[in-house]
Amino acid sequence: MTRSESMTARIVTPDRRATRAGQAVLDAGGTAVDAVIAASAVLCVVYPQNVTLGGDTWTLVAPPDGDPIAINGTGRAPGALSAQLLVDEGFTGVPGNGPHSISVPGLVAAWGDLYRTWGRTPFADLITPGRDLARDGSPVAPALARDLQNLADVLINDPGCAGVFFADGKVLGEGDPMVLPALADTLSQIATEGPAALYGGAVGRRFVDGLRRAGSVISIDDLAGHRTDRVSPLAISYAGLDVLTTPPSSQGFTLLKILALMAELGLDDPAGSDQAVMIMNAVALAAQDRDAISGDPEFVEVALDQVLAADRIGTQAAAIRAGAVPADLAGGPWPPLGGDTIGMVAVDAEGLWVSSVQSVAGTFGSRVLEPSTGILAHNRGSGFSLDPARPGYLVGGRRPPHTLMPSLMRRDGRTVGAIATMGGHNQPFIVTQVLSRILAGDHPQQAVGAPRWVVQRASGDKLVLADERLDRAVRDRLAQSSATQTVLMNDNRLGHAHAIWTTAEPGELVWGTDPRADGGE
Repeated sequence: MTRSESMTARIVTPDRRATRAGQAVLDAGGTAVDAVIAASAVLCVVYPQNVTLGGDTWTLVAPPDGDPIAINGTGRAPGALSAQLLVDEGFTGVPGNGPHSISVPGLVAAWGDLYRTWGRTPFADLITPGRDLARDGSPVAPALARDLQNLADVLINDPGCAGVFFADGKVLGEGDPMVLPALADTLSQIATEGPAALYGGAVGRRFVDGLRRAGSVISIDDLAGHRTDRVSPLAISYAGLDVLTTPPSSQGFTLLKILALMAELGLDDPAGSDQAVMIMNAVALAAQDRDAISGDPEFVEVALDQVLAADRIGTQAAAIRAGAVPADLAGGPWPPLGGDTIGMVAVDAEGLWVSSVQSVAGTFGSRVLEPSTGILAHNRGSGFSLDPARPGYLVGGRRPPHTLMPSLMRRDGRTVGAIATMGGHNQPFIVTQVLSRILAGDHPQQAVGAPRWVVQRASGDKLVLADERLDRAVRDRLAQSSATQTVLMNDNRLGHAHAIWTTAEPGELVWGTDPRADGGE
């Protein structure tokens, strides 16, 4: 089946094995949530550089006959972890990996929360495809092979990572079988007992014991006390659509800020050489606002009304028009996250839409794999700050500022599209570029596969990373205003974006899976 044939249910993910597992669930009459859980369980086996059972999620769900809901499946810092503890141990910042970068994982709990409302297929059946791949082995995908090769010298130092990502002293390569017996056993227990196996059960106790031996201060009480929250999405009207995303502690409001600035400036084409520089400055200003206010809204005021206010949008747009945007991107330090995440989107025959972003945070997360459970812990705690003046100041029990931000698009109260991407802090602008192309008439496959560019930060200044395939005129214009590097198209910082969209005929779907990943057939 091609990507333009009529279809009433579809899932798109970064790996074809996960896509097949999710699509089989849909074809058998399962819901979009069922499909996402099944695909997620597979990805936790075959894409451990990007997502594991030890990771987090932000997920948007849009029922056909109800209001969209944002699922906050992100975890908190261990109760015993604090800025003072790290300072006393000689740290000048929250470490980018290692035991003190680990926060409570929220993904598996979110599976349970999603399933309780929208699940139909027996839960154990959703976990089985991933369990079987872990038990029987699966070939290493190209994206995983690249990251294993790049980080082999680091991963070999962790006994858990060395035990699963190496064979005969050599790091696994593309196509090599990767067998994960401990992870298979863990998935079997989750299939039988549900998420409780991890959150206070025997799996969780072994996981905590292993992490504490590695130096973490996480406790079983931290796991048992975890909860998934349901909150209202954020939304903005843009180009005839309502664009929905996730609220803080997610950075989703950054997407809304970029779109608002583009609308105010009359811009709609990030790939246009006459628009690129102004859009680059809009992205930089949105990032500056994000870094200034991002934190856990349960504990700090996240001033969304201020950064999204019409007068602030107008003032910043005027500065962009006048070329008065400073190069300095003042704000808190960015955590060392390379954007290693997965995005997936799904819709079922009854019109339930899901956009889900799931992550182990940086590449291979904390790089601490607990051997008895096979769970690789994420490093989402590295998003905290040791500066008490920052909203993301590290306090035990708080959630860190979060990069994950799925998106849905609606028209006249009906969901018409979904976009989800990896890309760390670049996710808002990656979604912007994909959406801009779809609105300009591109098929979603063209939109997600097209060359794109992102705005990084290096020593406080803007740094543009441009896909080598991007039009030379655009790269030249960007380079005239900012330090610019040309990178390979599959550079992780450019993200893996996936999209589903409806055509003019209701119920007819088109979709795209990023060629930078491994989701294509």
